[in-house]
Amino acid sequence: MQDWIIFTTGRPEFLYGTDCTVLETYHFGDDVGSAAHVECEDPPSTIRRWDRRIRSVESNYDIGLRTALDFVTESNAAVATIEDVRQLHDVPTDGATGSGQTVVAMDSGVDTSHPLFSDRSIRQVDVTGSGSGDAVGHGTAVLGQTTRLAPEAELISLRIFGSEGRTKTNVIMRAYEWLHAHVDEYDVVNMSWGSSEASDQIDRVHDRLVEKGVRDVVAAGNTGDTSGSPATAERAFSIGACTEDGQMAEFSSYNPQGDNPDVSAIGKDNRLAQASGTTMGTQLSGPWVKASGTSFAAPEVAGMVAKYRSREGAVPPKEILTAFERHARDIRGEPRDGAGLADYAATVGRSTEPDEGDGEWPTTTVRVAEADAGDRLTLSDDWFASGEYTATRLSQSATETILHLTPNGTENERSK
Repeated sequence: MQDWIIFTTGRPEFLYGTDCTVLETYHFGDDVGSAAHVECEDPPSTIRRWDRRIRSVESNYDIGLRTALDFVTESNAAVATIEDVRQLHDVPTDGATGSGQTVVAMDSGVDTSHPLFSDRSIRQVDVTGSGSGDAVGHGTAVLGQTTRLAPEAELISLRIFGSEGRTKTNVIMRAYEWLHAHVDEYDVVNMSWGSSEASDQIDRVHDRLVEKGVRDVVAAGNTGDTSGSPATAERAFSIGACTEDGQMAEFSSYNPQGDNPDVSAIGKDNRLAQASGTTMGTQLSGPWVKASGTSFAAPEVAGMVAKYRSREGAVPPKEILTAFERHARDIRGEPRDGAGLADYAATVGRSTEPDEGDGEWPTTTVRVAEADAGDRLTLSDDWFASGEYTATRLSQSATETILHLTPNGTENERSK
């Protein structure tokens, strides 16, 4: 007997009358469809002929986290702190805090005893049967990255991984069923996991979730030139991994045929919250570890998205993706970065009017061959009115200078 996941156009109860043993069913909404976990001796080609309501049949795949549990870094290598994340991606500590937003981490659970969560009430949902907590450490690290960038966002831990850091498609289907059923209870969902190859049906269930107004943030993967679901979903907001100095990590997945990733964030040698009793990554002083993976780049962007929506309101998922892509800082000559490095300040600055009261003055960035701080530039931009802007040097390489611009000829004191 083999176990399969059967995807159907309607509710799957009709499968009880077929030559299979139905173990579990999942419903994602009448407009999305359903699925069932079954045991059967027949191959998929035979199963598909049972009923016209059967959309497809897939194996009950083994699915992993977007970082290997033994994927550690040299103890003497640099550590990318949350301050490095703020600096590279221009995320201010003031202004929007994520208030009014709820972020789900679909992961291995959370250790709520970590100091990062001492004053937080985290809702815990378990679809594995393992209960609350985090026996792996991955989910704690992921939620830690998000909460440090969006400290007032509400958090939900949706546990899909057991103590070994592995799961299967049937558990993923339980989680998607929960996400579809509770779509009005959260705003952003982070997914730092993925299959080894693309699944059309996982991608379909995922895309329908985004169409309901949820902004997903998905780790692109750590396998170089390959990627899998849900990062390969058409509407997925997939995130690559870069180093603290803004270069792409060698492992970050790149799949141009699947338009993956969309943007990139720091995912190499991150300083991460450690769940009690876990050994993921390289031990640092205190309840902290160092680890790498797109797993940790994604929740940084999830924090930026929560912060963005806290400021902008109920922006549709597509508009959020477009804004972050359009204002990302491209790594010149690097095809693996998607649209480039996520730039929170540029994204906010180009999509809003000046508001001195919230601590986040509108900004943009340009690249020029040579320029000095204080140089005046006249530019016309689709998102800003034409006029004079003061340029403040952000960073410089051998080939370009990246400038931070503020309007009306007055340098913003918050600029770096």
